[in-house]
Amino acid sequence: MLGKWIGVMVAVMLGNLGAAEKPDVFKNLAAGKKETVVVYGTSLSHGGEWAKEMKKWFDAIYPGQVNFVNNSGPGQHSGWGLQHVEEKVVKLQPGLVLVEFAFNDARDKYDVSVRQAAGNLEKIIAAISKGSPRTEIVLQVMNVGWDVPDGNQSDSWRPKLQDYNDSYRKMAKSRGFDLIDHYAAWEKLKKDDFETYKKYIPDGTHPDAAGSLAVTWPGVKAWLEKRSGK
Repeated sequence: MLGKWIGVMVAVMLGNLGAAEKPDVFKNLAAGKKETVVVYGTSLSHGGEWAKEMKKWFDAIYPGQVNFVNNSGPGQHSGWGLQHVEEKVVKLQPGLVLVEFAFNDARDKYDVSVRQAAGNLEKIIAAISKGSPRTEIVLQVMNVGWDVPDGNQSDSWRPKLQDYNDSYRKMAKSRGFDLIDHYAAWEKLKKDDFETYKKYIPDGTHPDAAGSLAVTWPGVKAWLEKRSGK
């Protein structure tokens, strides 16, 4: 049954492929050139097993060519992302950057409205586009949380998560960016097999290594394979 969940995820995230002419990151790699790839987001990216697997994928497919940098900030939101985008993304002049902050922007304690979050994302994109115009920007929508018995009310603390996620979907569509949308697969798993879902996200927020590899990584991998032709 897990294959069905992954199928849902991949179908969603492949919807924007081909929306605009892509920069030359994979063309450069195919030509033997070196590139920098940056992951930029929250703890869902910083500690995500999917990001480690992504590095392994680049190392295997393009050995010695990719400088893979995970500059995500655990516990951070798009305000932090905007504040640090120059040093953590632009100065590296990457060929590719994956961006996600919606999950933490939706957390009530950060007091970031949907409008502010969308504005911060737009400014992050503008800063990257201006300072490193060749960088391909890919947006991500991550997992859904749940309220664990120990008091971590991850789901309840994010009552408007879908509104924040939708701002990423709208941005990707309007700008022609690719969107890797993991939410549908995680939500389906939560509804159809809650025991497995709980096992994969034991703290209510962060997928463990097994969950990240089973549900999040396949979507990223499918995107990489589609873009690279590998």
